[in-house]
Amino acid sequence: MQTGEIVQRAIDFIEDHLTEPLALEEIAGVAAMSLPNLYRLFHSITGHPVKEYIRKRRISEAASCLRNTDLPTMDIGYRCGFESYPAFMKTFKRCTGLTPGAYRKSRLVYSFERMNLSERIAFNSERDASERFPEVRVTRLLPWKGVGCLFAAEHEKGIETAAIEHFRALLSLHHIDIHELRLFGWNVDLEDESKPFGYQLLAVDVKERTWMMKHPELKAIVLDGGLYAVVRTPSVAEDCIQNTWNRLFSEWLPRSVFEQGKHGFMEEYVLNNNQIVRMKLYLPVERSKLMGKIEIVELSTLKAIAFRRKGADCVEQADEASIAWLSRNGFRGDPHIRVFMRCDDALLEESSAYEVYVVPPEEFLPSLEDKGVLVELEGGTYACLESGAYGTMTGVLHRMYRWLDASSEFMPDPERLWYAGYDLEGASDDGMIQAKCYVPVKIKQPDIRMEGAHEQMACRKGAAGRVSTV
Repeated sequence: MQTGEIVQRAIDFIEDHLTEPLALEEIAGVAAMSLPNLYRLFHSITGHPVKEYIRKRRISEAASCLRNTDLPTMDIGYRCGFESYPAFMKTFKRCTGLTPGAYRKSRLVYSFERMNLSERIAFNSERDASERFPEVRVTRLLPWKGVGCLFAAEHEKGIETAAIEHFRALLSLHHIDIHELRLFGWNVDLEDESKPFGYQLLAVDVKERTWMMKHPELKAIVLDGGLYAVVRTPSVAEDCIQNTWNRLFSEWLPRSVFEQGKHGFMEEYVLNNNQIVRMKLYLPVERSKLMGKIEIVELSTLKAIAFRRKGADCVEQADEASIAWLSRNGFRGDPHIRVFMRCDDALLEESSAYEVYVVPPEEFLPSLEDKGVLVELEGGTYACLESGAYGTMTGVLHRMYRWLDASSEFMPDPERLWYAGYDLEGASDDGMIQAKCYVPVKIKQPDIRMEGAHEQMACRKGAAGRVSTV
């Protein structure tokens, strides 16, 4: 039996007897290991000493009771396994910074979730990715069964909150408290023209209760699980969530040893008083089959129609403008049209600029309006890396510049701009678009001073050689 399975035995026993007195010797016996091994293995596998894990789990259960019930704090302490009220008070304040009474009145949420080691995978990723993004964890989710509800809306903005409120109301009809469930959601495209935006919610009951569901909107759902990169959002504000997705997809993924998986994106919600107080983002990943090779290529100059937009919504605005142009000129859906992109600021803040370039066919005659935005994508020597179309391509660029820093032959050319080209014709069956990122380069010039020093050394060696042969 593997070490993780042995420690999981200990965790399962702790969880089954969390509200009872727990002897460490008994936990070790159930896991079939000595007490010293329990201390050592539990800490090394979970990152928490076994006693600390028990305390944090009890405090987490107590915090949930304080927020969701009217039970006296003393009763909650005893119900959650503490031997005395002073011990409960002291431990609760150490973990949360508040007394139980103050916590009940505050907006703070303390949560320490039960561990399932079968969902935790440690990978030897590139050091750069793990050091820059310590908050990102790669996790394998097991298949889950739950109850779901598909919510349809006319507009995409605010669909998640509306869907959760609707789902909560449906579950309450069956006397089910949504706060006791793990809640996941993901976007779904609908064919309904009046309500084209859908959001699928899935509630997973970790206590494995069975429900008699008679409402037509509630459906049994099986989540297949799979490998995910998971990160918690700093806040639940819409712009913060979007920035976290962009950082995960555009920056972390290209630097890691993973590529985008074929299973779906997900979000997990933690609710308090029917408000979203915490979120986790789940990016589907799989081990990269081929780490992209950087090549040096020669590109011709291209004439393109440019769509440049600035500000926080520059990506959406530039995309919409380019799509509208393609539609007006009958090019929309034409796989032979070449599309490129570049942006000034990968964080896409208020001062950011984002550009989409559309290269029309050679026989295309631009209108007067088109001539005003006609530009040239400069040719020349470029470093090229093929990858998935990872948003603003920040992580891809980082990898390329790092490669150039180590190159003895090439260096970035600051006189020209980078850009990325999309292979719309070569999109995979699951809709994943490939891209090629082009960074302008030039041949490194030898350091004149070093070259002179090398020549002097060569002369001295030659003179020394002549002297020695006499």
